[in-house]
Amino acid sequence: MKEHSSWLTKILPAPSDNIISGADLDRGYKNFSRGLFVILTVLVLVPLTIITLLSHQQYKQLLQQKELDQLFLNLEQAQSTIEEFVAELQSVIKFVARDDHYLELLNPKELQDLFVRLQSEYPGFVDIEVIDSEGMQKAYFGPYQLEGHKYTDQTWYREVMLRGVYISNVFSGFRNVPHFVIAVSRKHPQQKASWVLRVTIDGQTLQNYVDTVSTTYADDIFLVDQSFTAQTRPQKYGKIGEKSVLYDVRDTEKKNFRKRVVERYMMVQKASDMMIVKKSFQGRQILQGVSDLTNAPWKLVMVKEQYLYADAWFAFKMRLTTIFLSCTIVSLFVIVEIGKAITNHLRESDMKREQFLVEAEQPNKLASIGRLAAGVAHEINNPLAIINQKTGLVQDFLEMSDDFAYKGAMGEALNGIQNSVERCKKITHRLLGFARHADVVNEEVDINVIVREVVDFLAKEASYNQIKITFALDPDISKIYSDRGQLLQIFLNITNNAIDAIGRNGEIVLSSRQLDEKNVQVSIADNGPGMSAQVQQHIFDPFFTTKETGKGTGLGLSITYGLVKKFGGKIIVISEVGKGTTFEITLPITKSSQE
Repeated sequence: MKEHSSWLTKILPAPSDNIISGADLDRGYKNFSRGLFVILTVLVLVPLTIITLLSHQQYKQLLQQKELDQLFLNLEQAQSTIEEFVAELQSVIKFVARDDHYLELLNPKELQDLFVRLQSEYPGFVDIEVIDSEGMQKAYFGPYQLEGHKYTDQTWYREVMLRGVYISNVFSGFRNVPHFVIAVSRKHPQQKASWVLRVTIDGQTLQNYVDTVSTTYADDIFLVDQSFTAQTRPQKYGKIGEKSVLYDVRDTEKKNFRKRVVERYMMVQKASDMMIVKKSFQGRQILQGVSDLTNAPWKLVMVKEQYLYADAWFAFKMRLTTIFLSCTIVSLFVIVEIGKAITNHLRESDMKREQFLVEAEQPNKLASIGRLAAGVAHEINNPLAIINQKTGLVQDFLEMSDDFAYKGAMGEALNGIQNSVERCKKITHRLLGFARHADVVNEEVDINVIVREVVDFLAKEASYNQIKITFALDPDISKIYSDRGQLLQIFLNITNNAIDAIGRNGEIVLSSRQLDEKNVQVSIADNGPGMSAQVQQHIFDPFFTTKETGKGTGLGLSITYGLVKKFGGKIIVISEVGKGTTFEITLPITKSSQE
């Protein structure tokens, strides 16, 4: 069946299946760890980066919208205030220009008294004049010689007669002083025609009022006429009486403006015709608001500079950067730790899996060597039986014969042959026991006695090689139920291997202790050269040996392993190169169900 590999398995290199591959195995785990680190980093930092950028953009738009809202509010308030001021001036002039006041105003004394009263309330009033229905000036009071002028050819006169009220732009005229005019028309009390009351107001009055409505939020505020000529004094964007350096947004950005900026203000624009745009001016980002004044020929201009560089924007960027860097550092630390934990977990799982496979394979190996041992034992037992039979027959003949010179020597030789046959029988019997073709004899044994008997067997060899054997036996250890002969074989094999490993001038320590109520443990430790991890993986394999050719069969520890498992115990090896080796054999006190 074809396996379907996902993109994740292609990016993450899998650890090697061979647990004994050494450097290749470490390289595989390093590649796995690096791949996992890259994937986790991408999965964490990409969303974090996207969220940060979106937050940056969203807050930027929020601040821009807030600036627009604030500028719109200030522009609306300033517009309302100036319109109220102009409306107040119109109301005052309309009040004094009532229809029945025409004849009174023609009296110079009455006109002077009226103007003085007006000027006491509004110091910016410059002069006042009365014009009849023919456009001829009938009365004038002021600092200039303007008596007898005729205005029928003037645009403002025709407009005031048509609309009833007229407000001019700020201009200097022959006076060379900025001023503007408010004129109202009224019905003649005795004729059907209309007459006009015209008042001149100093331009500084308008400037002073604009200054009073200036807000700390805006960087500049001024009035312009329909051609964008400054009517009051701009602080940064032009001069009074000259065209402003800021163009009229209505003519140049009207289409883009309606699409991008103030769709939410369309309902307000129907009444106030306000407009706000953002643009770049001499390298600076500015917000420019323009609003037409009702019942006045002017536009109100308000400018806000560097709205993107406000303290709130700078503080937000600092906080966002700090949060992003902190999250990145913490995420990388957590990712590294998670990668290490997962890699170590996989490594331990692979080691346990391989150990399980080794332990599962060991019984198969032991079964194979057991079958081989059983076959060899049966084959050897047949000639041994014949040798034993023939030896007994010769002994019978020797006993029935007369004495002769070599009868005693021959009897000793026959006894030696029978002793050797018995010894071979015991060996084959143990081989059959290993192969589970012989019954295990369970009896109560003292584990300490068994250990000392093993040392008695090997004491001479150990003494010859100047190897010291010491005991650390627990005198209160419980007796166990097991096969005495096979226990001797277990401890004999391990102790003999320790002597071979040391060679000369070493020490072997045999100890016993009670693990718990059900188990005892025997440890055989030597200070020999120790074993590498690779050797420890194979020491219980049949026919595996580190001895020179001809000096070992490689069956001792495999048989020992099988016997311990048959007793229901376990055997582990602890070894380090250059520091020696310790075998720990754990045995149950009572009979094992495996026996």
